[in-house]
Amino acid sequence: MLKLGKINIKDIIRFIGNALFLMLIFVILIDPANTLLHKKDILFILLTAFCIIFYKPDFSKLPLICMMFLAVLIPWLIAAINMRNIDTEDVLHIFKSISPIILLLWVREFDLLNLSRIPTLFCCILMDTFFCLILIFPEVEGILYNTDSIENESIFMTRRWFWGHEFFLMYLKSTVAMFLVVTFYFYKFIDKRLRTFGSFLTFIFILFYFLFSGTRSTMLIPFFIIGICLFSIYRNNPQAKRIFYPLFFIGAIIFVSTILILASETQEYSNAIKYGHIVSYIELFENNPWILITGQGPGANFFTEGFGSWVFQTEWSYLDLIRWFGLFSLPIIGVFAFPLISLWKYRADNLTFSLFWTYVAYLAIAGTNPLLLSSTGMLALLIAYSYREKITKQFSTTQ
Repeated sequence: MLKLGKINIKDIIRFIGNALFLMLIFVILIDPANTLLHKKDILFILLTAFCIIFYKPDFSKLPLICMMFLAVLIPWLIAAINMRNIDTEDVLHIFKSISPIILLLWVREFDLLNLSRIPTLFCCILMDTFFCLILIFPEVEGILYNTDSIENESIFMTRRWFWGHEFFLMYLKSTVAMFLVVTFYFYKFIDKRLRTFGSFLTFIFILFYFLFSGTRSTMLIPFFIIGICLFSIYRNNPQAKRIFYPLFFIGAIIFVSTILILASETQEYSNAIKYGHIVSYIELFENNPWILITGQGPGANFFTEGFGSWVFQTEWSYLDLIRWFGLFSLPIIGVFAFPLISLWKYRADNLTFSLFWTYVAYLAIAGTNPLLLSSTGMLALLIAYSYREKITKQFSTTQ
């Protein structure tokens, strides 16, 4: 092994690689649209070039990468042959959005769950600070809104009605990409063997952010994660089962009931839009069943009653995938779901059990947000695959 004095060259390479990935994660979380810092593209190129030069690729991941790109390319070619009206810029945007999946070739070299911890905590503390400043000094809202609107909505601010009350809410566009990291932090606090004062503070900072994070799913996900972590830790404790299982069952009923009540508020603006999308999709598929097979092609628009206009993308990600790619949407969904196999296989590990169900929740929530084929979606995907590599290696060495 090469050494420079007492410095290990391999450790230097790993340090630089981790630093580049850390910066890319930070930029994706803070600036997913690449309009604020303008550094996402260059960091991705630098990281990819660094991996090509210094790391050996894992070609077992190549079929997954090819599946993702071919699932977009083939419907595009079919649409072009049939001379459908396809916006080339939207197609290129999709290809650019899924390009980080190339990093799967080297994902075994990185512990992305660990690398994502600092950027996630930073984002939560930053948003906590903005929220508190706006509550104390309301004029800050206008300043932040005007600045951010120029930079293409990295931060969303809104007022929404829940149960007859209006709430001020704000959140980062990339919030859903934080779910797996949030599970790690919550698990570390809930497990008394790992609990420290630092873990308590991080728990408070993250929980506070998610409680005002603007969407029903992100506001409720902390309670889901807390319940899953508690269940994973105490599921094999005979004494705890007698108390915890009934409480968990009651909590699950309350959680599901809350979701159903919020989702059934037809007068709520967001719900009305989503219902309008569904009506339009049902009509589209009934009148054009061939779309379910070949798709309209990436970049194709359709008219939705939700927005009352022709759109490229709605909030129903999986329906968008079917409309764009038809049967070719299945490989894309399969690439996202593949880590669940290993996570379920090693569910005896409490953290892995918690991450399995969190990733299931992420995939469900991603279906109601247009963030699946995006840099944030790719980040969540890479974190899941990175942890899959780590837990597989850990169990294989102990057996």
